[in-house]
Amino acid sequence: MNDTAPPLDLTGGILHIAAQAQHELAIFSSVLEPRRYGTVGLHDLLRALALGHARNRVRILVREPQRVLADGAHRLVELARLIPSRVSIRAATAPADSLREEWILADRSAFLLRPNAGDDAAVHRPDDPGRTAELLSQFETYWAHGATCRELSALRI
Repeated sequence: MNDTAPPLDLTGGILHIAAQAQHELAIFSSVLEPRRYGTVGLHDLLRALALGHARNRVRILVREPQRVLADGAHRLVELARLIPSRVSIRAATAPADSLREEWILADRSAFLLRPNAGDDAAVHRPDDPGRTAELLSQFETYWAHGATCRELSALRI
């Protein structure tokens, strides 16, 4: 590894983790900030992942679903509406709805963790299956208790 390479910015780190995913991506976010999660690049990566194989999936858990749509259409919400069998969004319920951290997990091996959703500081580990497994276990629990949010899943016709 080249230690002189500049660190990735937060958006670059999110894209890097998403690009690593071959089968599964899990996102736990407060509001899916459009400047971070609403980029064309991320949309295209997740679309390609979702359509790459019938077993591939993208799961997105948000703490404040009403704020996700506050600024209008969101690319990831639209993607979930178009490919609901492979891209799913749920609203976090207690205790996940009160956490401040956010993360994105790829294939049980890579993660990006923001300890505080309001900060740009993040831990980016492209090859850490142990910590990724811990975060994925936590995500699975939150996902199982998450609520379907009609506003995020309803197809606009």
